[in-house]
Amino acid sequence: MTDKQQRTVFGLMAANALLFVIIFLWVGSNYRLAADDLYYLSMVDRLGVWDAMVFHYNNWSPRWSSSLLTNIFLLSSQSRFFPFAFHLCTISFGVAAIWSFLAAFRTVLRLPLNSLQIGIAATYLLAATFLVSFAKNDSWYWLSAAPSYIWASFAALFGGSLLLHSWNSILRRLLLFIFFLYAGGASESVAIFSLLTLFFIGLKTRGSATWLDSKALHLAIIACMLGFGVNMLGPGIQVRREHLPQFPIEEKLLIGFWNYIKFNLMEIPLKLPLLILLMAPFGFLGRKQLQFQLVSIKEVLWVNRTIWILADLTILILAMALGLVMSEMGPTRTWFPITLVVVSVGVVLAYQLGTWFYIQTKGRLFHLVILALVTVFGFQLFNGIDQIRKTTRYAQSVDERMNHIRQIQQDQDLVELEPLSDSGWLFSAEISTDTTHFTNKHLGLFFDHQFQFVLKDTVISN
Repeated sequence: MTDKQQRTVFGLMAANALLFVIIFLWVGSNYRLAADDLYYLSMVDRLGVWDAMVFHYNNWSPRWSSSLLTNIFLLSSQSRFFPFAFHLCTISFGVAAIWSFLAAFRTVLRLPLNSLQIGIAATYLLAATFLVSFAKNDSWYWLSAAPSYIWASFAALFGGSLLLHSWNSILRRLLLFIFFLYAGGASESVAIFSLLTLFFIGLKTRGSATWLDSKALHLAIIACMLGFGVNMLGPGIQVRREHLPQFPIEEKLLIGFWNYIKFNLMEIPLKLPLLILLMAPFGFLGRKQLQFQLVSIKEVLWVNRTIWILADLTILILAMALGLVMSEMGPTRTWFPITLVVVSVGVVLAYQLGTWFYIQTKGRLFHLVILALVTVFGFQLFNGIDQIRKTTRYAQSVDERMNHIRQIQQDQDLVELEPLSDSGWLFSAEISTDTTHFTNKHLGLFFDHQFQFVLKDTVISN
C-alpha cells in the first residue's frame, strides 16, 4: 500500500463524509415539529422546562434526561433556524463521540493515523451508521425521539471513550459521569446496552488493564445505574405499560425469542450489502497493521469470539426486553443500539481481514475499495437529491397548513385539512382520519383547542 493510495482512499472517504453532512443538514433544515413535538411544546409553554419534565415523568415517559433536553430544545423551536441548528448539534455530537473513541483506540493500539484522518474516519463512520440505520424518520429526524436514542447512544459512546483517555482525570471523569447519567436516564435500550458492555469490560479486565481507567469504569457503572434507576422508578412507566398489549409472561418470552430470530435472520442481513460497501476502506487501511493480519475466516471467528458473544448477547437482551415490555419488536427507533453493534463489528472485521481480502482479490483490493467508495458516493448523491426534493415540498406543505389554520375563523368547529406531501426521511406531521387520534389531538392542543382537525374528504356529510 503506497502513501498515494492511502491519500486517495482518505480523499474519497472525506468526499463521502462531506456529502453526508451536506445532505443530512439540508434535509434536516426542512424538518417541522410533528406529533409529540407539538404536545411537548405546549406543555413547556404551560409548565416550563423542569415542571414539564416532572409531569411527563409522573404521567407517561419517565425518561427524565432526554425529556429535559427535549424541553430545552423546544424553547427555541419556533425560530426559523431551529431545524438546521438542532440537526447540526446531532451531527456534531455524533462526530465528536466517534472521534474521541477513535482517538482513544489510536493511542491504545498505536494506530498510524493523524488527527485529520481520525476526523475523516469519524464523520465517515457517522455517515455509515446513518445509512444502515433501520429507520431515519423516527430516530434521526424526530425531535421527540432523537435525544432518547441517538443522543443517548452518542453519550454512552463518548463516555466509553473517556475510559481509555488519560488527560485531566477530574474533568474527564466528571464528563464521563454526566454522559452515562444521561444515557441511563434517556433510553432503556441504550442503558441496558451500556451496562452490559461496562460489566463485560469490568469482568474481562478485573482491574488488570493498564490502558483502562478502572476507577472511571466504576464511576460509569454507578452513573448509568443511577440514571436508569430513576427512569425505572418513574410512575409514568406504569401508566405507559397500561397502553401496551397485555400477554402472559410465557408468551412475552416467546415474542422476545422470536424478535431475536428476526433480528438475526431478517433485519440485520438486509443491511449487510450496504454495510460491506461502507466498510471496504477499513479493510484497505487494516493491511497497514501487521498485528491484525488474519488470513482465514475460521481464524477471524475464533480471534473475535469475545466480540461475537457481546454483540449477540446485546441483540438477545434487547430482543427479549422488547418482547417483555412491548410484546412486539417495538418501534424501529429502539433498535438503534443494534445499528451501533452492526457497524462496530463491521469495522473490526474489515480492519482485520485486510490481508485476506487482498489475497482473495489477487492484489486488486485498492481498486475494489475505490469502486466501493465511488458507489457509496453515487448512492448517497442519488438518494440525497431525492430526499432534498421530497422534504422541501413537505416543509412547504406543512408551512401552508399551519398558515391556513391561523387564518381560520373562530366560529368553525371541525377543520378539514389537505394531506401533506411525502415527508421522506423526516418524521411526518400528518394527522389521522380519526379526530381522536393522538396526532390530531396534539395539533389541537398546539392551537389551544380552538378546533378539531381531520384530513379532508374523510368527514361524512349528513
